[in-house]
Amino acid sequence: MHDAVAAVKWGILGAARIADGAIIPGLVKSSRCEAIAIGARSKERAQAMAQKHGIPRAYGSYEEVLANPDVEAVYVALPNHLHVEWTRKAADAGKHVLCEKPAAMTAGELATLEGADPALKISEAFMVRHQPRWIALRKILQGGEYGRPLSFSSLLSFTMANEQDFRQKPEFGGGAYYDLGCYTAMAARYVFEAEPRRAFAALERNVGGIDLFTSVILDFGDGRHATFMVSLAQASSQSIQIVCERAFISLPQAYVPSRMNPNTIAIDTSADHANSNIYTLAFPALDQYEEEVTNFSRAIRGEDVPYFDMKDARANAAVADAVFVSATSGTWIEVGRN
Repeated sequence: MHDAVAAVKWGILGAARIADGAIIPGLVKSSRCEAIAIGARSKERAQAMAQKHGIPRAYGSYEEVLANPDVEAVYVALPNHLHVEWTRKAADAGKHVLCEKPAAMTAGELATLEGADPALKISEAFMVRHQPRWIALRKILQGGEYGRPLSFSSLLSFTMANEQDFRQKPEFGGGAYYDLGCYTAMAARYVFEAEPRRAFAALERNVGGIDLFTSVILDFGDGRHATFMVSLAQASSQSIQIVCERAFISLPQAYVPSRMNPNTIAIDTSADHANSNIYTLAFPALDQYEEEVTNFSRAIRGEDVPYFDMKDARANAAVADAVFVSATSGTWIEVGRN
């Protein structure tokens, strides 16, 4: 490979399912990435995952990954409550950081990252934003052919059966909103290319204290509303619908696209309910995690690719703050005022 586009050398913090099933396979498949180290609290677990994926170095701690001078970038694949701590430690070690979502439990926690070397790329890992389909959607909306997007709605749910999953524990950042609502809030912000002014939310907690069902309305001003529902106790659903002034746009399998079949955007420009005029755009099957780590590696090398910095992460966390305050108070809460 030419030196100008040398593969970025990656380390992985944590031997979690997301690392094993998504991130490491994406790194291995990408010509722009090289997975060279993994660290876990259990060295045996790190060694087993390293052997499975052909990673040359396995460590029994996260610190040892950060101490490896060959590691240029790290993926933080840890439970939610550890994201800020290890993102900061990685940045202090001079590593670029792609952190599993949510980047933080609250917007205030992200103040810990202030003062990090501005030359480092630090991003919250929303792989969906790297789908060619999502990138095309933004260009369609920016083009203005269908007028302004005015309404966004989304469903995102599945049934979490594993009682030992960290997402079952409120102290670990468990619950439907931190696991799924961060995606739907980000998606609404992505579509409107704006920040919501206020939020209204209702949620249902289980006996363990996590939210199993959360419904949210975000008011973006200028007649733009987003509504979404997320749940860890319902059948699988994942949809996005956008109503513009002159079209209804929908993304089936919006967040987890098929790796086997084409992924689509459907655009209905019919003027009334009795008719339909649907145009479908199809995009090749893909591994969105491969797209994500490839784009992040290209951004590290200074290339012009989709990249979202910690300002974006702070904005998404501010929505979460407002959602939880609203769910407690039963009132509209201004975003970014908590």
